[in-house]
Amino acid sequence: MNKIKKYYPYLVIFIFFLIIFFLSPISGDDWGNYIVGSTGLYHSIGNAIGMYFDWEGRFISRILINILTYHKVLWNILNSIVIVTIIYYMLKIIKPKNKKLIFLLSTLTILLMNIYSFSQIVVWLAGNITYLFQIPLLLYVFYKVLYNKDNTKLSVTFISFLNLIIPMFVEHVAVILVVFNILINIYSFLKTKKLNKKYLLYLSFSMIGLISMLLSPGSLKRSGVENLEFKELSLLGKIFYNIPNYIYYTFFINSFMNILMCIANYFLLKKNIKNKKLRIASYIYMTVPVLIVTSSYLISFLANTQLFLNVNEHNTFFILYFISYAIIDLILIFKTFDNKEINKTLLFYILGHLGNCVMLLSPTWGYRTSLLTYLLLTISFIMIIDHFYKENKTLNKCLFGIVCCAGIFYLTLYINVNKAQTAREKSIKKQLNSKDVIEIEKMPYFVNCNINPDNDFHIMKFKEYYKINPETEIKLVEGNWKFKIFYTEK
Repeated sequence: MNKIKKYYPYLVIFIFFLIIFFLSPISGDDWGNYIVGSTGLYHSIGNAIGMYFDWEGRFISRILINILTYHKVLWNILNSIVIVTIIYYMLKIIKPKNKKLIFLLSTLTILLMNIYSFSQIVVWLAGNITYLFQIPLLLYVFYKVLYNKDNTKLSVTFISFLNLIIPMFVEHVAVILVVFNILINIYSFLKTKKLNKKYLLYLSFSMIGLISMLLSPGSLKRSGVENLEFKELSLLGKIFYNIPNYIYYTFFINSFMNILMCIANYFLLKKNIKNKKLRIASYIYMTVPVLIVTSSYLISFLANTQLFLNVNEHNTFFILYFISYAIIDLILIFKTFDNKEINKTLLFYILGHLGNCVMLLSPTWGYRTSLLTYLLLTISFIMIIDHFYKENKTLNKCLFGIVCCAGIFYLTLYINVNKAQTAREKSIKKQLNSKDVIEIEKMPYFVNCNINPDNDFHIMKFKEYYKINPETEIKLVEGNWKFKIFYTEK
């Protein structure tokens, strides 16, 4: 009975997301990937092999995309398991003393992520499989290694296998896994004064996976034809060009993480600064600008206007502020937590920032590329909160209420998305044989990524998916949406 009670919340989360995914349509790149998947398993694998040699090294994620987009019911189930597993291993890694509090915060990490991140990572199949599917595998590896749970031959073999395939989902996650293995090897050597064969094996497999991706013929070919101006920049030129992206995708868009970060820093400053005036000044420095950024971002999204016109990632003050913020946090976390064993809070903080630091060398940023940074930094801040805070029933009830409200919001939104999708499909059928122009009602841009075909590539795949004449013009028209979440068919 106790075990059933223990896992009951995970079952509720699984069922909730399963409903969301059944309501959610495919969109954007999914239209083309569905067509590939419809040709069968053999062709889906063949397509992934072909793209490995012609366009990208993301071999594992490409196979899964081709198969699961066509078999969406299977994806609905697997993705619900993925999300539940992420929350489960967040708790396993944190090992909370405030179990209810940390479970609620971990759940809110998913529900209160940036809504555009949700649209690109949770409900959009192409982005989801590429950027989210490997996260529970990564957290599993972190947990097993950090807590020495990899002490059987079977476990070592399985983790070695994961170290090989995880890098072949997406590049920056591959780099983080390799760095993690390097750090673990260094720590083990400093502690025991000898090399750990098991950790060297993990490092070797992760490097093979990374090299197999980065040096694939497709990746090399793609890098030779895309973003040539960026490629011509020097190393420092690329970094300076991307610093505003780093600030924006680390701090500006992650409102929930920012709130946890301010709370965590309150505890860190209280612990480390004894002088009252200096401590108050530090509280102000570490919270007020963050809250200005967070409120400005949220208001600009909700009201489509900026609360403070000069609050943006290109502002020199905010660039220097958040760089100093990251350094101060690094020092505070290092000073606060016991160094007799692996400082897990510091480790996840470093790996979190490194996730976006790797992207400084890339011309392509987006909400989905910053997911790993968001998750790892959030884990670090939750660890800090759990260390200092004593569980409070009133706060737990408030957080549970927020979980319910966020759940109701997404359930309401995707019931209406499903209504709009049904109306769209019905409208397309009516217009197929009667018009040279087919009108498509737009959905809110913060639901499934690229749900509205508004560029040549997606228009082409949209026509192929819905069997529309290639010569027919697609005209996007405004849909009847109230408050951006309630749809009424015209």
